[in-house]
Amino acid sequence: MVMEDPCLPALGRPKLMPNQKLCPGCRKTLLSRYNPEPVCGLCRRAAEQHSISAPVWLWDTEPIRKALTEMNLGGVLALLRSSAGLTQQEMADLVPGWTKTRVTRIESGERGTLYDIRELLAWADAICMPREALLPLFLGRSDTGPELWWTSEEQSMDRRTFNGGLLALTASAFLPDGFVPPSQVGRAHVNYLKTCADELWTRDWSVGGVVLLRQALKLVGRAKAMLDESDYNEGIGLGLIQAGAHLANCTSFLAFDAGDLALARRLSQEAATLSDSGEDSALRAHVYATMAMQSTALARVSRRRGPAREALRALKIAADSAKHHPSPKLHALIDMRTATVKALLGDEAGAHSSISAAKRELDRGSHPDDWQSLGFVTWTELSGHEARVASIVGDDQKATTLFQRVLDDAALAPRNRTFYRATLAETRLAAGDTAGALETGHATLDDLEKTVGSVRALEALQPLADLNSDFHDRYAAVADDLATKVTSPA
Repeated sequence: MVMEDPCLPALGRPKLMPNQKLCPGCRKTLLSRYNPEPVCGLCRRAAEQHSISAPVWLWDTEPIRKALTEMNLGGVLALLRSSAGLTQQEMADLVPGWTKTRVTRIESGERGTLYDIRELLAWADAICMPREALLPLFLGRSDTGPELWWTSEEQSMDRRTFNGGLLALTASAFLPDGFVPPSQVGRAHVNYLKTCADELWTRDWSVGGVVLLRQALKLVGRAKAMLDESDYNEGIGLGLIQAGAHLANCTSFLAFDAGDLALARRLSQEAATLSDSGEDSALRAHVYATMAMQSTALARVSRRRGPAREALRALKIAADSAKHHPSPKLHALIDMRTATVKALLGDEAGAHSSISAAKRELDRGSHPDDWQSLGFVTWTELSGHEARVASIVGDDQKATTLFQRVLDDAALAPRNRTFYRATLAETRLAAGDTAGALETGHATLDDLEKTVGSVRALEALQPLADLNSDFHDRYAAVADDLATKVTSPA
């Protein structure tokens, strides 16, 4: 199947001089032919406009959706290359059979490679771009994307139309199954995997683990296949180990948020094994801090001390690894999670001491070595951990006040807002405020129905579902919906 290339001469299009080229993103701005940037400044800034509460996704920005809708596939390639920070040669290195010349000709419109649906899907699969991200191309609408079909409050798109478009993307007839790792891995592969991991971390703040888990698992599988089967030198091998640890760590958190604790713990162990030989102290610290969070959750659910002690051991490894690292956010995160574990083990004084240590770290302000994936570590997040400690030690009034303070932060990321709203409902119920708990619980279900996919947040509402039959019915419907999204095929 070949799509018609709309990139034909158009009235009103700027006349190019020999030393000029047209921005492939917007097809309006004139650039110097010697300008190394993939797109113009306006397109680049539009793709980079984001915040913690509304992060962009590497494969899903407004300019990319617009270019897809207009069937400007050369622009899509250039825009994605700009977002990922790839040169034309590095993009060519990611796609089997491509060369720098081919990338240049596709972006300039001289070659219509991507207008062949098989070539388009082969390119998307080679860079691990979710096929759902191509929906604007197939449906002719820029308001559709990997999550927007679910998160749009208006729900203006007919579900049958969406499913038809999605089926066209995932039909197995288009491409053979399975990823074949490249024979030779270079720096471009490593950098791209690390970029994808950062994108998954920040996108999770917006939509939750349910939506992203499948894509993350694909990326982990890709990194492992390269490590096992491809050829690379020692430096590239170390970079692959780090990228694999970063992806496994992120995916373990996504699995945890999606309600699969067993998968999360397996992935955490894989991440730990890789990070132990990755020669990156900050990465190792982050991996063990994530592992500790999952053990802490198991301790709360099982009411056993063993998982809490396991978490404390992991946090000690994290603290030792981060000892000489300058990032205040990394140290604050370790202190926050240590506070929760100490509270679970009955060490209230130790918990408050760890909260104070986290405050001292945040008092230091931001640092250039703070990772992008630690952007959620703020004073608001600290209040959330302090509230959790108060709840564990039985001070429900203080916990309620602190959780409400967290929710009052307008900059709080959507997934975190949903989770803290669920924990506030849980705390209100424990304090005997059933009416308040139900009100907050229904507000949480609103989020889970429209904008966020987090089984972790939903499970915090289980006591309310056991208490109230009307709430139970709505809870069960949301649970079924989230389960379908977690298990739906790629």
